[in-house]
Amino acid sequence: MKLSSAMRGGHVDAVSRTHVSGWAADAQKPSRRLELCVLINGVEAGRVTTGRLRPDLAALGKYGDGKHGFSFSFPLPLEPDIDNLVSVRFADDGRPLPNGDRLVPREAPLQRVSRPVPQQAAQAEAGEIERPAPILVTAPGRSGTTYLMSCLAASPQIAVAELVPYELRLLSYYAMAFGVLTAPADTERSTHPDRLEGNGFSIGFNPFSGGQYLHAFKKQEQLRDFFGNWAPARLGEAIADTVREYYRRLAADQGKPGVTYFAEKNNNLLKSSRMFVRRVFGGMREIVIVRDPRDTLCSHMAYFSSTRDRALHHLTDGCEQLTQIIDAGREDMCVIRYEDMIRGHAATFDKLRSFLGAEVRPVAGNDMFRQHGTSETPEASIGRWRHDLPVDLRERAKNEWRVFLDRFGYDLE
Repeated sequence: MKLSSAMRGGHVDAVSRTHVSGWAADAQKPSRRLELCVLINGVEAGRVTTGRLRPDLAALGKYGDGKHGFSFSFPLPLEPDIDNLVSVRFADDGRPLPNGDRLVPREAPLQRVSRPVPQQAAQAEAGEIERPAPILVTAPGRSGTTYLMSCLAASPQIAVAELVPYELRLLSYYAMAFGVLTAPADTERSTHPDRLEGNGFSIGFNPFSGGQYLHAFKKQEQLRDFFGNWAPARLGEAIADTVREYYRRLAADQGKPGVTYFAEKNNNLLKSSRMFVRRVFGGMREIVIVRDPRDTLCSHMAYFSSTRDRALHHLTDGCEQLTQIIDAGREDMCVIRYEDMIRGHAATFDKLRSFLGAEVRPVAGNDMFRQHGTSETPEASIGRWRHDLPVDLRERAKNEWRVFLDRFGYDLE
């Protein structure tokens, strides 16, 4: 039997990229807990049953003991680069709660909010990008990122921490830190205000950005603006300044004063790092490398000692992610093929030089290749699938990746 919709009330109090919370109750049956359905962009993400104590509802005398609150954490954080519609509905009839449809807009680039130093102020007034700006190298593992980083490191205009295989990733580290420090309060899965000391080695979401602490302000919009806009902008600015200063000092140490860029590998295809860099830094550039996934499969199994199924699944996911990244068609992104890069094709390096406005040339990488690669020579790494993969796996890979292979010009046979 359905509940009387006329006597049901509720409200979505807060929604973020990680969770939604509020209350729902039926005045005719004040002791009944209601099941709610949460949808993200029209697709059900899960269900939650009310039961959290809400003193404000108990005080009304209309909703029994007041245990009608709910909090639902999304299985994964909402995508930061698209608008997301979060809907909370009564599970029995699909009707939305009052205020039950909430839009979580895409994250906008952060704006500088503090007083810049004189040099930075002059740059901002002139509309110039603060330097050095980041170059992010994005590709699945075993796709030539180490070789490309060696080419970038050889440029007098690009600072790179020259520790082969170039795994220093300040951008990925600070992307994770920024995500934690700016995430909405979650006292169940993260930091509780009574346990701020934690284990002494980690910190969780800021508990004072939500819950009972919302009532510290009479005007809620002031608090929402602080945690939703001002604090992320200030933290992002501090992180960007910190990373740039690291590379300014590194460039000076390397005898490269006044570099235009610094370069780092992305953590494989990690989206959070890519979006964080775009949100925080001006003038960001991203170089995406595409490689024949059948050759990547050979290298992956040899380097990581992966099983066939595990490696195939991993690279299928990588092909899908690469396609999505490239389909975005961003002006700050340049796509190159591993095979052209490793052979030193002039057109590929002309493309990189034009894209960056910086000198980038092929380097002699045989010694590094022997140390880090799984083929004897760069040339031997191309088309190795023809002799390294057994016939059944070759056919399976061709069928699995046919669309990807065709799109990027790889022979099927």
